[in-house]
Amino acid sequence: MSKKGRNKGEKPEALIVALQAANEDLRTKLTDIQIELHQEKSKVSKLEREKTQEAKRIRELEQRKHTVLVTELKAKLHEEKMKELQAVRENLIKQHEQEMSRTVKLRDGEIQRLKSALCALRDGSSDKVRTALTIEAREEARKLFDAERLKLLQEITDLKTAKKQVDEALSNMIQADKIKAGDLRSEHQSHQEAISKIKWESERDIRRLMDEIKAKDRIIFSLEKELETQTGYVQKLQLQKEALDEQLFLVKEAECNMSSPKREIPGRAGDGSEHCSSPDLRRNQKRIAELNATIRKLEDRNTLLGDERNEL
Repeated sequence: MSKKGRNKGEKPEALIVALQAANEDLRTKLTDIQIELHQEKSKVSKLEREKTQEAKRIRELEQRKHTVLVTELKAKLHEEKMKELQAVRENLIKQHEQEMSRTVKLRDGEIQRLKSALCALRDGSSDKVRTALTIEAREEARKLFDAERLKLLQEITDLKTAKKQVDEALSNMIQADKIKAGDLRSEHQSHQEAISKIKWESERDIRRLMDEIKAKDRIIFSLEKELETQTGYVQKLQLQKEALDEQLFLVKEAECNMSSPKREIPGRAGDGSEHCSSPDLRRNQKRIAELNATIRKLEDRNTLLGDERNEL
């Protein structure tokens, strides 16, 4: 019976040691979870900073591209306008030079004709010759006037046509610039919307991660609290078990002391020892059985806590 009681006493001690080892393992795992959560928080903060910097860099790059493109378009438009004006100016100068050359030739011919007529008048002045010369001069003057008038009308028509073409080209260029500016504004707006969407999604992900981290912090806190409670309860059970072991040891000592007179008077001494020690032994054995059941429950509870920790 003494050996059986010793085995029962050693089993709760082994269970308590196993529970303490499991509790220490849970504490170590909880510490690892806290370290992982801290690292996760650091990663989230770093990700937020990187996304903010990336959005800022994209916005600045788009603004620089937009500014450079607008400047290039303005410079190109100015250069094209200057080229067109230079071409029109050169064309007008060339036409003017041609007209001046033609006019000079006509005047030279007229001067030569007048000189010839003057010489003829000097050689033989007669009314018939003067009349013919006058009519011829009038006819030539009229033809010259009509030619000059037609030439001026043609020049006016050409200038109007050139001006109309220049105005149309300028209007087309302005319209094209407006369309390009509208496209640039639309593209800039789409980029801004994309940046806003990225920022909103980043903030949403960060909020979700922070909520998950807070939930894990709460779970870890509750697990630590429950672990402390279980540890205190195990210590209390260990103290109770030690007290019961001490009582059991005293009962066994009493049995040993009472077994000595049993050899002299077997009947009465045996009855007295059984009568004295049996209730205490049964009570101690019942208490040890309850402790074993409680320790098994604690083992199951610690196993569940370990499973929950692994899931986290």
